Amino acid sequence: MPRQTHTQLSSLSLFLFVITFMFSVATTVAAETPKRIAFIPFTANTPKDMTYLTNGIRDMLGSRLASEVGVNIIDRATIDQSLSNPAALKTAQDYRKAGELLKADYVVVGSLTALGSTLSIDSKVFNLAQGSLQSFYATAKNEDEIILAIDKLAWDISEKVFSHPRPTTALVQPQTTQPQATQSSASPYASAHPDRVLTGRTGALRGSLIITPQGATGEFSKSQNLKLDLQAMEIGDVDGDGVNEVVLADRNMVYIYKREGNRFAKVGQISILDRLKIHAISLADLNNNGKEEIYISAADHSAPYSVVAEWKKENEAEILIENAPWYLRAMEMPGEGVILTGQRAAIDGPVEPGIYRLNLSDNQITTGGQISVPAKINLFDFAVADLDGDNVNEIIAINQYDRLMVMRTGGTMLWKSDEYYGGTTRFIGGSPDFSTASTIENPEQDKRIYVPSRIIITDLDNDGQNDVLINKNLSSASRIFKNLKSYPSGELHALTWNGIALTEQWRTRKIDGYIADYKLIRQGNTAELLVGLMLRAGAAEILGPKTSTVLMYQLDMAQAENAPLTN
Repeated sequence: MPRQTHTQLSSLSLFLFVITFMFSVATTVAAETPKRIAFIPFTANTPKDMTYLTNGIRDMLGSRLASEVGVNIIDRATIDQSLSNPAALKTAQDYRKAGELLKADYVVVGSLTALGSTLSIDSKVFNLAQGSLQSFYATAKNEDEIILAIDKLAWDISEKVFSHPRPTTALVQPQTTQPQATQSSASPYASAHPDRVLTGRTGALRGSLIITPQGATGEFSKSQNLKLDLQAMEIGDVDGDGVNEVVLADRNMVYIYKREGNRFAKVGQISILDRLKIHAISLADLNNNGKEEIYISAADHSAPYSVVAEWKKENEAEILIENAPWYLRAMEMPGEGVILTGQRAAIDGPVEPGIYRLNLSDNQITTGGQISVPAKINLFDFAVADLDGDNVNEIIAINQYDRLMVMRTGGTMLWKSDEYYGGTTRFIGGSPDFSTASTIENPEQDKRIYVPSRIIITDLDNDGQNDVLINKNLSSASRIFKNLKSYPSGELHALTWNGIALTEQWRTRKIDGYIADYKLIRQGNTAELLVGLMLRAGAAEILGPKTSTVLMYQLDMAQAENAPLTN
């Protein structure tokens, strides 16, 4: 081969190698082009201005993801100038439009919620390429620990969105307090307060997860925020698999959730007519098939149209009874267990005196005998229990003026509280459109009966005597104005009968938000108190969609055993 030709081939080979190498490098660089992330301004559900904190969370999350994952964060000024109303972004379609406008691969939205001193960060990451939406959240005991919460949130997003594992040093350690025994793993979101202690009745301070009159509260965690106007809550096994579900009621919808640690995964819903309002739900397996039926007590402005449903494992509901002309409640009756009770509407008012036993048979409700309670007590106002251990039941009730009472079954008053308890926004009766306007214009024509949250009867301190657990929603104005109810905060109170009165054992520290309902789940010497909470809305959000969450307190009953109360 001539020397010139050999040289030409060598040059050509070198040229092709260089081109191939450059193309390979260009392909690799293109493949590794950092993804662009847009952090939309976080909203604040807080009693004071925390813009500085929401901006800080947004910036710190971005910087952590940029340094660990290698993503490009779209600068805040560009986002703020491009989006005229970021708070209006609510749906996946909204997130997609914002992402396309900002030329982003991912859009991150979030909120900061204050629950007392505890702060909760809720965040969602929308992947434009996949159209998928993933939710994340973390909690901090106070503002001093917000950085730890942001770190955890950043690593969660890094792992689950970008498949970038966290180092061993960043792994979250399990909390000492576990969720309910049916859960498969410990929650990384529990938030413990260092000053939470139990004051023993000997005066000694002992570590505890329950709450004293001095105001110390127990360790708690929370679910994610849920877009619903929470009316009622129940916990029970509705599909017969041996694991409790969480059942939450909106105004005319019931949602069923599987609980995964502190996350609630919705598995289905049951809707009722738009003209009806749900004011209570209860669960009970009264047809003895291994699944608890869902008793939905609902009404329009004049009469009840309640529903009984049963949940199937195929994630759908079977309506056993609809438009039942009863307000319905499955309740515990001492010596009998859970029974079905009901009350009818009057011709000229929302309720007719008289509470009856009801029977469920062949998907029909039949009437049994009348329950012996004072005539002024309505279906949802009371519980029955032996408070003093004399084998005679008492009636524990709350009236329309939010006074707690203890009575004999015949009506003799044993005690009536000076303090207000309860406090609710649920009612039956009222104007045809349930509007506030008609209440103001014609208050006498708007006949409302308010439906309080449950009164829980259980032995809270292992002394062999029944105690009372009840909410106290806080609002002076709501006790002055008959039909204008608003409760910005509340507490849970544990009370014990001392022979002449109900006295305080412990209480939660004030919780920001309206306590809509609560449930105590006992397992031996431990228990979990779940509190359904409507979060406080900002001025711009009052007329918008409501937001709720569920707080979970872990209670250790054994630590309260034989511990007398001190002042």
